[in-house]
Amino acid sequence: AATCPRQVTTTHGDVAPEPDGSAGLLQVALQGTSHRAVGTVQGSTPVLRELNGATFKQPAPLAGPLLVYRAKASEPSTLPTLVGLLGKAGIQLQSYHSSGTVAGEQWSVVGLSATLSDLSELKPRVLEVFPLQL
Repeated sequence: AATCPRQVTTTHGDVAPEPDGSAGLLQVALQGTSHRAVGTVQGSTPVLRELNGATFKQPAPLAGPLLVYRAKASEPSTLPTLVGLLGKAGIQLQSYHSSGTVAGEQWSVVGLSATLSDLSELKPRVLEVFPLQL
């Protein structure tokens, strides 16, 4: 079953400037969801710093096709399953960022060379998954 990429709306201002003063707070609204995402802009690229209270140690760039998923931190087979799906589809994994654990769950943001449309094998291993096209 194909999954339609969600639309992303961003707004930004200077309410939480970076220490060097080069970036401000970025609020990201994912259409059709109630997720709260917070980030900044590095250069000209928006980056995700927090998703629903889970903080990313390394900000995740919000560019190109992405796959965002939430899984139990104790579920070791999620990433190997995703890598296998990408191999079958001929899609390259270009970046991987995971959040800290909150209530035993962890968010991951995966940069891809193309949109992965068939998420059926991944869905049993995650609590939530959605593609983003930026």
